[in-house]
Amino acid sequence: MKKIIVNGYELDDEQLKPVLDNPHYSLIIAGAGSGKTLTLIGKIKYLLENNLAKPEEICAISFTNEATNNLKQNIWKNCQVSVVTKTFHKLALWILKEAKITYAIAPESLLSFVIEEFFQTECFNNSFLKRKCYKIFNIPTFFKWSYILESEKYLGIKKQIHTFISLFKANGLFSEDMQSFFQKASNEPLLYLIYAIYIIYETEKKGQNLFDFDDMILEATKYLQNNSMAIPFKYLIIDEFQDTSLCRFQFILEILKQTNASLCVVGDDYQSIYHFSGCDLTIFLNFQKFFPETKIYKLEKTYRNSDELVKTAGKFIKKNPSQVIKDLRSDKHFVKPIKIVYYKNINTVLEKVLAKIPANQKIFLLGRNHFDLKKYTKNLSFEAKEEAELVFARFPQHKIRFLTVHAAKGLESDVVIILNLENTLYGFPSLLQDEKIYSLIKKEQPFPFEEERRLFYVALTRTKTCVYLLTPKYTPSRFVTEIKKENNVEILRG
Repeated sequence: MKKIIVNGYELDDEQLKPVLDNPHYSLIIAGAGSGKTLTLIGKIKYLLENNLAKPEEICAISFTNEATNNLKQNIWKNCQVSVVTKTFHKLALWILKEAKITYAIAPESLLSFVIEEFFQTECFNNSFLKRKCYKIFNIPTFFKWSYILESEKYLGIKKQIHTFISLFKANGLFSEDMQSFFQKASNEPLLYLIYAIYIIYETEKKGQNLFDFDDMILEATKYLQNNSMAIPFKYLIIDEFQDTSLCRFQFILEILKQTNASLCVVGDDYQSIYHFSGCDLTIFLNFQKFFPETKIYKLEKTYRNSDELVKTAGKFIKKNPSQVIKDLRSDKHFVKPIKIVYYKNINTVLEKVLAKIPANQKIFLLGRNHFDLKKYTKNLSFEAKEEAELVFARFPQHKIRFLTVHAAKGLESDVVIILNLENTLYGFPSLLQDEKIYSLIKKEQPFPFEEERRLFYVALTRTKTCVYLLTPKYTPSRFVTEIKKENNVEILRG
Protein backbone atom coordinates (compact mmCIF):
# COMPACT_ATOMS: atom_id res chain seq x y z
CA MET A 1 0.00 0.00 0.00
CA LYS A 2 1.21 3.50 -0.85
CA LYS A 3 2.97 5.46 1.90
CA ILE A 4 1.79 8.95 2.78
CA ILE A 5 3.68 11.14 5.25
CA VAL A 6 1.93 14.01 7.03
CA ASN A 7 3.70 16.22 9.61
CA GLY A 8 6.48 13.63 9.73
CA TYR A 9 4.11 10.72 10.53
CA GLU A 10 3.37 7.85 8.18
CA LEU A 11 -0.38 7.26 7.94
CA ASP A 12 -1.43 3.88 9.31
CA ASP A 13 -3.68 1.49 7.37
CA GLU A 14 -6.90 2.85 8.89
CA GLN A 15 -5.95 6.43 8.05
CA LEU A 16 -4.67 5.49 4.61
CA LYS A 17 -7.81 3.71 3.39
CA PRO A 18 -10.12 6.79 3.16
CA VAL A 19 -7.20 8.75 1.65
CA LEU A 20 -6.53 6.30 -1.19
CA ASP A 21 -10.16 5.41 -1.84
CA ASN A 22 -12.01 7.99 -3.84
CA PRO A 23 -15.79 7.49 -3.42
CA HIS A 24 -18.09 10.36 -4.31
CA TYR A 25 -19.36 10.52 -0.72
CA SER A 26 -17.32 9.45 2.30
CA LEU A 27 -17.82 9.69 6.05
CA ILE A 28 -14.70 9.33 8.22
CA ILE A 29 -15.63 8.62 11.83
CA ALA A 30 -12.52 9.49 13.81
CA GLY A 31 -12.15 8.57 17.47
CA ALA A 32 -10.44 10.92 19.93
CA GLY A 33 -6.69 11.13 19.23
CA SER A 34 -6.90 8.87 16.17
CA GLY A 35 -5.18 11.26 13.75
CA LYS A 36 -8.22 12.97 12.23
CA THR A 37 -6.25 16.01 11.06
CA LEU A 38 -3.44 13.87 9.64
CA THR A 39 -5.99 11.91 7.63
CA LEU A 40 -7.73 15.04 6.36
CA ILE A 41 -4.42 16.59 5.27
CA GLY A 42 -3.36 13.24 3.79
CA LYS A 43 -6.54 13.20 1.68
CA ILE A 44 -5.80 16.65 0.28
CA LYS A 45 -2.14 15.77 -0.34
CA TYR A 46 -3.13 12.63 -2.25
CA LEU A 47 -5.65 14.51 -4.42
CA LEU A 48 -3.04 17.13 -5.35
CA GLU A 49 -0.10 14.78 -5.93
CA ASN A 50 -2.18 12.52 -8.17
CA ASN A 51 -3.66 15.39 -10.20
CA LEU A 52 -7.19 14.48 -9.13
CA ALA A 53 -7.84 18.13 -8.35
CA LYS A 54 -6.15 21.51 -8.70
CA PRO A 55 -5.69 23.58 -5.50
CA GLU A 56 -8.58 25.89 -6.41
CA GLU A 57 -10.85 22.86 -6.92
CA ILE A 58 -10.55 21.71 -3.29
CA CYS A 59 -12.51 23.48 -0.55
CA ALA A 60 -11.69 22.52 3.05
CA ILE A 61 -14.23 23.76 5.59
CA SER A 62 -14.05 24.01 9.37
CA PHE A 63 -16.08 25.82 12.01
CA THR A 64 -13.80 28.47 13.50
CA ASN A 65 -11.23 30.91 12.16
CA GLU A 66 -8.57 29.31 14.39
CA ALA A 67 -9.31 25.80 13.11
CA THR A 68 -9.36 27.03 9.51
CA ASN A 69 -6.04 28.86 9.89
CA ASN A 70 -4.43 25.76 11.43
CA LEU A 71 -5.77 23.70 8.54
CA LYS A 72 -4.38 26.18 6.02
CA GLN A 73 -0.93 26.14 7.65
CA ASN A 74 -0.88 22.34 7.77
CA ILE A 75 -1.84 22.06 4.11
CA TRP A 76 0.91 24.49 3.10
CA LYS A 77 3.46 22.70 5.30
CA ASN A 78 2.68 19.31 3.71
CA CYS A 79 1.69 20.26 0.15
CA GLN A 80 3.48 23.59 -0.49
CA VAL A 81 0.31 24.95 -2.09
CA SER A 82 -2.78 26.72 -0.78
CA VAL A 83 -6.21 25.19 -1.29
CA VAL A 84 -9.43 27.02 -0.49
CA THR A 85 -9.85 26.87 3.31
CA LYS A 86 -12.86 28.62 4.79
CA THR A 87 -15.33 28.63 7.64
CA PHE A 88 -18.96 28.16 6.61
CA HIS A 89 -19.48 31.89 7.07
CA LYS A 90 -16.48 32.88 4.93
CA LEU A 91 -17.69 30.51 2.21
CA ALA A 92 -21.13 32.14 2.37
CA LEU A 93 -19.47 35.58 2.17
CA TRP A 94 -17.65 34.48 -0.99
CA ILE A 95 -20.96 33.36 -2.57
CA LEU A 96 -22.63 36.67 -1.68
CA LYS A 97 -19.69 38.65 -3.05
CA GLU A 98 -19.77 36.71 -6.33
CA ALA A 99 -23.52 37.32 -6.46
CA LYS A 100 -22.88 41.06 -5.91
CA ILE A 101 -25.20 41.13 -2.89
CA THR A 102 -24.18 44.10 -0.77
CA TYR A 103 -24.57 44.32 3.00
CA ALA A 104 -22.65 45.10 6.19
CA ILE A 105 -21.88 42.58 8.90
CA ALA A 106 -23.91 43.04 12.08
CA PRO A 107 -21.94 43.32 15.34
CA GLU A 108 -22.04 40.06 17.30
CA SER A 109 -23.41 42.05 20.25
CA LEU A 110 -26.42 43.38 18.33
CA LEU A 111 -28.93 40.75 19.48
CA SER A 112 -27.87 41.18 23.13
CA PHE A 113 -28.22 44.95 22.72
CA VAL A 114 -31.73 44.62 21.23
CA ILE A 115 -32.82 42.31 24.07
CA GLU A 116 -31.50 44.73 26.71
CA GLU A 117 -33.13 47.75 25.06
CA PHE A 118 -36.40 45.84 24.77
CA PHE A 119 -36.61 45.33 28.52
CA GLN A 120 -35.33 48.81 29.36
CA THR A 121 -37.71 50.75 27.07
CA GLU A 122 -39.98 48.88 24.63
CA CYS A 123 -41.47 46.45 27.12
CA PHE A 124 -41.80 49.05 29.87
CA ASN A 125 -43.82 51.34 27.56
CA ASN A 126 -46.12 48.61 26.23
CA SER A 127 -48.79 47.64 28.76
CA PHE A 128 -49.60 44.31 27.06
CA LEU A 129 -45.97 43.12 26.99
CA LYS A 130 -45.41 44.53 30.44
CA ARG A 131 -48.22 42.34 31.84
CA LYS A 132 -46.70 39.31 30.13
CA CYS A 133 -43.38 40.16 31.70
CA TYR A 134 -44.83 40.33 35.21
CA LYS A 135 -46.42 36.92 34.59
CA ILE A 136 -43.10 35.41 33.42
CA PHE A 137 -41.31 36.73 36.49
CA ASN A 138 -44.24 35.62 38.67
CA ILE A 139 -44.53 38.88 40.59
CA PRO A 140 -47.51 41.23 41.22
CA THR A 141 -47.97 44.12 38.77
CA PHE A 142 -47.70 46.71 41.56
CA PHE A 143 -44.00 45.89 41.97
CA LYS A 144 -41.65 48.48 40.47
CA TRP A 145 -40.24 47.67 37.02
CA SER A 146 -36.72 47.99 38.46
CA TYR A 147 -37.46 44.88 40.56
CA ILE A 148 -37.49 42.83 37.33
CA LEU A 149 -34.36 44.45 35.90
CA GLU A 150 -32.40 43.87 39.10
CA SER A 151 -33.57 40.29 39.68
CA GLU A 152 -31.37 37.24 39.21
CA LYS A 153 -34.03 35.69 36.97
CA TYR A 154 -33.67 38.59 34.52
CA LEU A 155 -30.26 37.35 33.37
CA GLY A 156 -31.65 33.86 32.83
CA ILE A 157 -34.62 35.14 30.80
CA LYS A 158 -32.34 37.23 28.57
CA LYS A 159 -30.16 34.17 27.96
CA GLN A 160 -33.20 32.02 27.10
CA ILE A 161 -34.38 34.58 24.54
CA HIS A 162 -30.92 34.88 23.00
CA THR A 163 -30.57 31.08 22.80
CA PHE A 164 -34.04 30.61 21.30
CA ILE A 165 -33.43 33.14 18.50
CA SER A 166 -29.95 31.73 17.82
CA LEU A 167 -31.32 28.17 17.62
CA PHE A 168 -34.17 29.36 15.43
CA LYS A 169 -31.81 30.86 12.87
CA ALA A 170 -29.29 28.00 13.03
CA ASN A 171 -32.11 25.69 11.99
CA GLY A 172 -32.68 27.65 8.78
CA LEU A 173 -35.97 29.21 9.87
CA PHE A 174 -37.47 32.53 8.77
CA SER A 175 -40.07 35.08 9.92
CA GLU A 176 -43.02 33.01 8.73
CA ASP A 177 -41.77 30.09 10.86
CA MET A 178 -41.60 32.34 13.92
CA GLN A 179 -45.19 33.37 13.23
CA SER A 180 -46.19 29.71 13.03
CA PHE A 181 -44.49 28.93 16.37
CA PHE A 182 -46.28 31.87 17.92
CA GLN A 183 -49.68 30.66 16.71
CA LYS A 184 -49.04 27.11 17.98
CA ALA A 185 -47.88 28.18 21.44
CA SER A 186 -49.49 31.57 22.00
CA ASN A 187 -50.35 30.57 25.58
CA GLU A 188 -46.61 30.66 26.40
CA PRO A 189 -45.99 34.21 27.71
CA LEU A 190 -42.22 34.11 27.02
CA LEU A 191 -42.95 33.52 23.33
CA TYR A 192 -44.69 36.91 23.14
CA LEU A 193 -41.44 38.56 24.21
CA ILE A 194 -39.33 36.39 21.88
CA TYR A 195 -41.60 37.16 18.94
CA ALA A 196 -41.49 40.91 19.61
CA ILE A 197 -37.68 40.93 20.08
CA TYR A 198 -37.15 38.84 16.94
CA ILE A 199 -39.22 41.30 14.85
CA ILE A 200 -37.31 44.28 16.29
CA TYR A 201 -33.96 42.54 15.69
CA GLU A 202 -34.77 41.63 12.09
CA THR A 203 -36.21 45.10 11.39
CA GLU A 204 -33.12 46.75 12.86
CA LYS A 205 -30.84 44.71 10.59
CA LYS A 206 -32.96 45.25 7.52
CA GLY A 207 -33.06 49.01 8.09
CA GLN A 208 -29.26 49.15 8.16
CA ASN A 209 -28.72 46.40 5.54
CA LEU A 210 -26.94 44.22 8.11
CA PHE A 211 -26.39 40.46 8.01
CA ASP A 212 -25.59 38.43 11.10
CA PHE A 213 -23.59 35.19 10.80
CA ASP A 214 -26.63 32.99 10.18
CA ASP A 215 -28.03 35.48 7.66
CA MET A 216 -24.88 35.06 5.57
CA ILE A 217 -25.49 31.33 5.25
CA LEU A 218 -29.26 31.65 4.83
CA GLU A 219 -28.94 34.33 2.14
CA ALA A 220 -26.19 32.46 0.28
CA THR A 221 -28.35 29.32 0.35
CA LYS A 222 -31.36 31.23 -0.93
CA TYR A 223 -29.31 32.73 -3.75
CA LEU A 224 -28.03 29.29 -4.86
CA GLN A 225 -31.56 27.89 -4.78
CA ASN A 226 -32.65 30.50 -7.31
CA ASN A 227 -29.54 31.07 -9.42
CA SER A 228 -26.86 29.04 -11.16
CA MET A 229 -23.30 30.02 -10.35
CA ALA A 230 -19.80 29.04 -11.49
CA ILE A 231 -18.33 27.35 -8.40
CA PRO A 232 -14.96 25.69 -9.15
CA PHE A 233 -14.97 23.00 -6.45
CA LYS A 234 -14.56 19.32 -7.32
CA TYR A 235 -14.02 18.28 -3.69
CA LEU A 236 -15.62 19.53 -0.48
CA ILE A 237 -13.88 18.33 2.70
CA ILE A 238 -15.60 19.25 5.98
CA ASP A 239 -13.95 18.89 9.38
CA GLU A 240 -15.84 18.43 12.70
CA PHE A 241 -18.96 17.44 10.78
CA GLN A 242 -20.72 16.28 13.96
CA ASP A 243 -21.19 19.97 14.78
CA THR A 244 -23.15 20.81 11.62
CA SER A 245 -26.40 22.75 11.97
CA LEU A 246 -29.35 22.35 9.65
CA CYS A 247 -28.79 25.71 7.92
CA ARG A 248 -25.11 24.84 7.24
CA PHE A 249 -26.09 21.45 5.85
CA GLN A 250 -28.72 22.97 3.57
CA PHE A 251 -26.06 25.41 2.34
CA ILE A 252 -23.70 22.53 1.49
CA LEU A 253 -26.50 20.67 -0.31
CA GLU A 254 -27.06 23.65 -2.59
CA ILE A 255 -23.34 23.85 -3.42
CA LEU A 256 -23.37 20.13 -4.25
CA LYS A 257 -26.33 20.62 -6.59
CA GLN A 258 -24.41 23.32 -8.44
CA THR A 259 -21.08 21.47 -8.62
CA ASN A 260 -21.70 17.73 -8.24
CA ALA A 261 -18.53 17.84 -6.12
CA SER A 262 -17.29 14.85 -4.14
CA LEU A 263 -18.01 15.24 -0.42
CA CYS A 264 -15.75 13.94 2.35
CA VAL A 265 -16.76 14.69 5.95
CA VAL A 266 -14.78 13.94 9.10
CA GLY A 267 -15.99 13.88 12.68
CA ASP A 268 -16.86 11.97 15.85
CA ASP A 269 -20.40 11.70 17.20
CA TYR A 270 -18.95 10.84 20.63
CA GLN A 271 -17.66 14.44 20.73
CA SER A 272 -20.77 16.34 19.61
CA ILE A 273 -21.13 18.99 22.36
CA TYR A 274 -22.75 22.03 20.72
CA HIS A 275 -26.42 21.04 20.68
CA PHE A 276 -27.26 24.28 22.52
CA SER A 277 -26.01 26.40 19.60
CA GLY A 278 -28.03 24.64 16.92
CA CYS A 279 -25.76 21.74 15.95
CA ASP A 280 -27.83 18.75 14.88
CA LEU A 281 -26.14 15.38 15.50
CA THR A 282 -28.81 13.53 13.48
CA ILE A 283 -27.26 14.95 10.28
CA PHE A 284 -24.02 13.10 11.10
CA LEU A 285 -25.80 9.93 12.25
CA ASN A 286 -28.02 9.83 9.15
CA PHE A 287 -25.38 10.85 6.62
CA GLN A 288 -25.76 7.61 4.67
CA LYS A 289 -29.51 8.16 4.41
CA PHE A 290 -28.88 11.51 2.73
CA PHE A 291 -26.25 9.96 0.45
CA PRO A 292 -26.98 6.21 0.09
CA GLU A 293 -23.77 5.47 -1.85
CA THR A 294 -21.63 6.79 1.02
CA LYS A 295 -18.58 4.78 2.07
CA ILE A 296 -17.95 4.85 5.83
CA TYR A 297 -14.51 4.59 7.43
CA LYS A 298 -13.64 4.33 11.13
CA LEU A 299 -10.39 5.49 12.74
CA GLU A 300 -10.30 3.46 15.97
CA LYS A 301 -6.62 3.49 16.92
CA THR A 302 -5.78 6.38 19.26
CA TYR A 303 -2.28 7.78 19.61
CA ARG A 304 -3.11 10.10 22.53
CA ASN A 305 -4.72 8.04 25.27
CA SER A 306 -3.73 4.79 26.91
CA ASP A 307 -5.65 1.63 26.09
CA GLU A 308 -6.87 1.52 29.70
CA LEU A 309 -8.35 5.00 29.45
CA VAL A 310 -10.08 4.55 26.08
CA LYS A 311 -11.64 1.27 27.22
CA THR A 312 -13.12 2.90 30.32
CA ALA A 313 -14.16 6.12 28.55
CA GLY A 314 -15.60 4.03 25.71
CA LYS A 315 -17.77 1.96 28.04
CA PHE A 316 -19.01 5.20 29.61
CA ILE A 317 -19.95 6.95 26.34
CA LYS A 318 -21.58 3.87 24.80
CA LYS A 319 -24.44 4.20 27.27
CA ASN A 320 -25.77 6.95 25.01
CA PRO A 321 -28.20 5.19 22.66
CA SER A 322 -27.93 7.44 19.57
CA GLN A 323 -24.44 6.99 18.16
CA VAL A 324 -22.11 5.04 15.89
CA ILE A 325 -20.41 2.36 17.95
CA LYS A 326 -16.61 2.52 17.87
CA ASP A 327 -14.08 0.39 19.75
CA LEU A 328 -11.00 2.52 20.29
CA ARG A 329 -7.68 0.86 21.05
CA SER A 330 -4.15 2.03 21.82
CA ASP A 331 -0.63 0.63 21.95
CA LYS A 332 0.04 2.90 24.95
CA HIS A 333 -0.53 1.59 28.48
CA PHE A 334 -0.95 3.43 31.75
CA VAL A 335 -1.98 1.70 34.99
CA LYS A 336 -5.18 3.23 36.42
CA PRO A 337 -5.15 6.44 34.33
CA ILE A 338 -8.38 7.75 35.87
CA LYS A 339 -7.82 9.01 39.41
CA ILE A 340 -10.84 10.07 41.46
CA VAL A 341 -9.87 12.52 44.21
CA TYR A 342 -12.53 12.73 46.94
CA TYR A 343 -12.04 15.83 49.08
CA LYS A 344 -13.54 17.45 52.15
CA ASN A 345 -11.61 20.72 51.89
CA ILE A 346 -11.94 22.46 48.52
CA ASN A 347 -9.28 25.01 49.51
CA THR A 348 -6.44 22.49 49.62
CA VAL A 349 -7.32 19.73 47.16
CA LEU A 350 -5.91 21.37 44.00
CA GLU A 351 -2.60 22.08 45.73
CA LYS A 352 -2.33 18.45 46.83
CA VAL A 353 -3.00 17.15 43.32
CA LEU A 354 -0.51 19.55 41.70
CA ALA A 355 2.13 18.33 44.16
CA LYS A 356 1.69 14.76 42.85
CA ILE A 357 2.42 15.67 39.22
CA PRO A 358 6.04 15.41 37.97
CA ALA A 359 7.81 18.61 36.89
CA ASN A 360 7.57 20.02 33.36
CA GLN A 361 4.29 18.32 32.60
CA LYS A 362 1.79 20.24 30.53
CA ILE A 363 -1.42 20.40 32.60
CA PHE A 364 -5.01 21.31 31.71
CA LEU A 365 -7.42 22.40 34.42
CA LEU A 366 -10.85 21.80 32.89
CA GLY A 367 -14.11 23.22 34.17
CA ARG A 368 -17.70 22.62 33.12
CA ASN A 369 -18.24 26.35 33.71
CA HIS A 370 -16.08 29.45 33.30
CA PHE A 371 -16.27 30.16 37.03
CA ASP A 372 -15.18 26.71 38.27
CA LEU A 373 -11.52 27.64 38.82
CA LYS A 374 -12.25 30.36 41.40
CA LYS A 375 -13.65 27.84 43.89
CA TYR A 376 -10.33 25.97 44.01
CA THR A 377 -7.78 28.79 44.05
CA LYS A 378 -8.88 31.04 46.91
CA ASN A 379 -5.78 30.17 48.94
CA LEU A 380 -3.40 29.70 46.02
CA SER A 381 -1.19 32.45 44.65
CA PHE A 382 -0.90 32.40 40.86
CA GLU A 383 -0.30 34.64 37.88
CA ALA A 384 -2.51 34.52 34.79
CA LYS A 385 -0.67 34.89 31.49
CA GLU A 386 -1.72 34.86 27.84
CA GLU A 387 -3.81 32.01 26.39
CA ALA A 388 -5.25 31.13 29.82
CA GLU A 389 -1.84 29.96 31.09
CA LEU A 390 -1.44 29.98 34.86
CA VAL A 391 1.77 30.01 36.87
CA PHE A 392 1.28 28.96 40.50
CA ALA A 393 3.78 30.41 42.97
CA ARG A 394 4.29 27.03 44.67
CA PHE A 395 4.58 25.11 41.39
CA PRO A 396 6.64 27.21 38.94
CA GLN A 397 7.79 23.96 37.27
CA HIS A 398 4.27 23.28 35.90
CA LYS A 399 2.75 24.68 32.72
CA ILE A 400 -0.98 24.96 33.38
CA ARG A 401 -3.94 26.19 31.35
CA PHE A 402 -7.50 26.64 32.56
CA LEU A 403 -10.14 25.94 29.91
CA THR A 404 -13.79 25.03 29.83
CA VAL A 405 -14.31 21.55 28.42
CA HIS A 406 -15.97 23.10 25.36
CA ALA A 407 -12.86 25.18 24.68
CA ALA A 408 -10.54 22.19 25.21
CA LYS A 409 -12.15 20.08 22.49
CA GLY A 410 -9.53 19.18 19.87
CA LEU A 411 -6.65 19.91 22.29
CA GLU A 412 -4.49 17.60 24.40
CA SER A 413 -2.24 17.77 27.44
CA ASP A 414 0.12 15.52 29.39
CA VAL A 415 -2.13 15.58 32.45
CA VAL A 416 -5.73 16.70 32.91
CA ILE A 417 -7.48 17.80 36.11
CA ILE A 418 -11.27 18.06 35.90
CA LEU A 419 -12.79 20.43 38.44
CA ASN A 420 -16.18 20.72 40.11
CA LEU A 421 -17.42 17.17 39.65
CA GLU A 422 -20.29 17.59 42.06
CA ASN A 423 -23.98 16.76 42.03
CA THR A 424 -25.35 20.31 42.00
CA LEU A 425 -27.16 22.60 39.58
CA TYR A 426 -23.89 23.99 38.17
CA GLY A 427 -21.82 20.86 38.70
CA PHE A 428 -20.76 18.23 36.15
CA PRO A 429 -23.03 17.03 34.75
CA SER A 430 -24.92 20.29 34.86
CA LEU A 431 -28.40 19.67 36.27
CA LEU A 432 -29.79 22.66 34.42
CA GLN A 433 -32.46 21.46 32.02
CA ASP A 434 -33.28 23.02 28.66
CA GLU A 435 -36.36 25.18 28.80
CA LYS A 436 -39.43 23.48 27.30
CA ILE A 437 -39.80 26.35 24.87
CA TYR A 438 -36.69 25.17 22.99
CA SER A 439 -38.56 22.00 22.01
CA LEU A 440 -40.46 24.09 19.45
CA ILE A 441 -37.19 24.17 17.48
CA LYS A 442 -35.05 21.20 18.48
CA LYS A 443 -35.86 17.67 19.49
CA GLU A 444 -35.65 16.78 23.15
CA GLN A 445 -32.70 14.61 24.12
CA PRO A 446 -34.45 11.32 25.00
CA PHE A 447 -31.62 9.95 27.14
CA PRO A 448 -30.80 11.72 30.44
CA PHE A 449 -27.63 13.86 30.28
CA GLU A 450 -26.86 12.66 26.74
CA GLU A 451 -24.82 15.72 25.79
CA GLU A 452 -23.30 16.10 29.28
CA ARG A 453 -22.07 12.51 28.91
CA ARG A 454 -20.38 13.41 25.62
CA LEU A 455 -18.86 16.48 27.27
CA PHE A 456 -17.41 14.36 30.08
CA TYR A 457 -16.02 11.94 27.47
CA VAL A 458 -14.28 14.87 25.75
CA ALA A 459 -12.79 15.93 29.10
CA LEU A 460 -11.50 12.42 29.88
CA THR A 461 -9.84 11.99 26.47
CA ARG A 462 -7.76 15.18 26.50
CA THR A 463 -4.96 13.48 28.46
CA LYS A 464 -1.84 11.69 27.21
CA THR A 465 -1.27 10.02 30.58
CA CYS A 466 -3.77 10.36 33.42
CA VAL A 467 -6.78 12.43 34.44
CA TYR A 468 -7.66 13.55 37.99
CA LEU A 469 -11.36 13.94 38.83
CA LEU A 470 -11.86 16.39 41.71
CA THR A 471 -15.13 15.57 43.46
CA PRO A 472 -16.53 16.48 46.91
CA LYS A 473 -16.88 13.51 49.22
CA TYR A 474 -20.48 14.18 50.24
CA THR A 475 -21.97 15.44 46.94
CA PRO A 476 -20.12 13.50 44.23
CA SER A 477 -21.04 13.80 40.56
CA ARG A 478 -23.25 10.99 39.29
CA PHE A 479 -20.66 10.48 36.52
CA VAL A 480 -17.95 9.88 39.13
CA THR A 481 -20.22 7.50 41.06
CA GLU A 482 -20.78 5.59 37.83
CA ILE A 483 -17.18 5.42 36.63
CA LYS A 484 -15.55 4.63 40.00
CA LYS A 485 -16.65 0.98 39.67
CA GLU A 486 -14.38 0.41 36.66
CA ASN A 487 -11.07 -1.50 36.89
CA ASN A 488 -8.88 1.27 35.48
CA VAL A 489 -9.86 3.78 38.18
CA GLU A 490 -7.84 4.67 41.29
CA ILE A 491 -9.49 6.23 44.35
CA LEU A 492 -7.49 8.95 46.15
CA ARG A 493 -8.26 11.15 49.14
CA GLY A 494 -7.75 14.88 48.84
